[in-house]
Amino acid sequence: MNNLKADVNAVRGVLINEGKVLCIKNKVDRVNYFDLPGGQIEPGESKEEACIREFMEETGVKIDSPEYKGDLVILNANKHIIHLNMFLVEKFDGIPKDFEENSSMWMDIKEYLSQELLYANSIILDDFFYKIFTGEKKFEIKLEVDNLDKITKLDFRYM
Repeated sequence: MNNLKADVNAVRGVLINEGKVLCIKNKVDRVNYFDLPGGQIEPGESKEEACIREFMEETGVKIDSPEYKGDLVILNANKHIIHLNMFLVEKFDGIPKDFEENSSMWMDIKEYLSQELLYANSIILDDFFYKIFTGEKKFEIKLEVDNLDKITKLDFRYM
């Protein structure tokens, strides 16, 4: 995975409040799958701007000053690379809304992890990785997943 170019360059934001994570539940693609708010970075847009925009588009919640924490790079079974720029979100205003493509909601972290079918996208909420995610050092997590989106290989390093 070292010299391969990402097929998807995107952002994900993690907002935790009172032990609950703000998440989305898909209604269109991958129906009933949960995910963290985020999406692709538009041309001319910074990673931070993409995080702010995607949060508003997917949740209706306005966020401010998301903090870039590191990279989650996923090589899927089709050999596509998904590069997720991970942001910690602490400042927000508004309540989760329902949209045509997805619902957004607060969910207990443990419940979210038990419901999540794309664990590779949400591994950052695992107790071990969450401590790294909220720490001072930037990180890189590289995952390979099989055709069922189960993790088959994991590499981790501080940047």
